[in-house]
Amino acid sequence: MSSLIDVGVEAIAIQNAIVENIGEITPELEAQVDALLAKGADALDAAAWVVRKLMADAEACKEESLRYENRAKSFKSQCDYLKGRMLFALDTAFNGKLKTERNTIWGQTSAPHTAFEVALWADIAKIAETNSVFVHKQYSLDKEALKQYHDAGEPIPAEIQVTELPGKRYLRLK
Repeated sequence: MSSLIDVGVEAIAIQNAIVENIGEITPELEAQVDALLAKGADALDAAAWVVRKLMADAEACKEESLRYENRAKSFKSQCDYLKGRMLFALDTAFNGKLKTERNTIWGQTSAPHTAFEVALWADIAKIAETNSVFVHKQYSLDKEALKQYHDAGEPIPAEIQVTELPGKRYLRLK
């Protein structure tokens, strides 16, 4: 019988292999996990530790991703601000265009365009009633109402497909 330390070492080796494979579980890794789990309660306890560690790593990656996303937004904002200041200087001092050895910099005006929005005081449903050509209509099933009808044993129209899905069994850790 393996000691808890041996089981822990095996679990860490499996975790490292999963990380090296960028989360992909190969048939070899699957066999290692099955062999580890066959060792009993200590192995399951070690596997639970690996699950917690992987969950913590995933959360750290998520937080790091958010940090990078915020950093990218900050860089973009700084870039937009600097480009605005450069455009002002370009228009004021260089008549909208400047050529240097390394760059050609110029200001350009985009083509005019028209935007449409519903006025704050208006109701889009009323616009649809009087000028339906101006409003897209989107239809979707009211799944909450369908569930209530289904649970009550009421008939569902034949045009609506009903699929009964079994509950999914999953592992819980506490």
